[in-house]
Amino acid sequence: MVNWKQHAAQDLEDYPLIQESLQNLLEEIQMLEQAAYSIHSVRLDKIPVQGGTSRRESDLIDNIDRRGRLQGNLELAKRKAERIERGLSVLNNQERLVLERFFIHRTRDYMDRLCEELGCETAQIYRIKDAGLKKFTLAMYGDLLS
Repeated sequence: MVNWKQHAAQDLEDYPLIQESLQNLLEEIQMLEQAAYSIHSVRLDKIPVQGGTSRRESDLIDNIDRRGRLQGNLELAKRKAERIERGLSVLNNQERLVLERFFIHRTRDYMDRLCEELGCETAQIYRIKDAGLKKFTLAMYGDLLS
């Protein structure tokens, strides 16, 4: 049985890293595209030894393969980030703030700050967190709770 709270919490904790990966993947793809232009074209008049490929041809194929894999990773990361954003969009301001402090941007004194900002006891903060996590989970994954 999937523990929906752990799964949702992990997605929220991963969210900043997923956002960072979007920029890094895009930059890496752009660097490979630039590198592909610097790989000199394959000489058609040179016959590879024993049916192998030339160094230039091999470099170009490797570059194309790596760009394709990174592009796939970029698309997956984009879709996951968009799903997390849609899940967060169903929360009210308190729920979103609490989930962000618990999972996305957690600091050492997050609980004290939440209690002070929201004027609540710790137990109420946990109730808000649980309600927000349930709403987020339903928005992200559907009815996993039944």
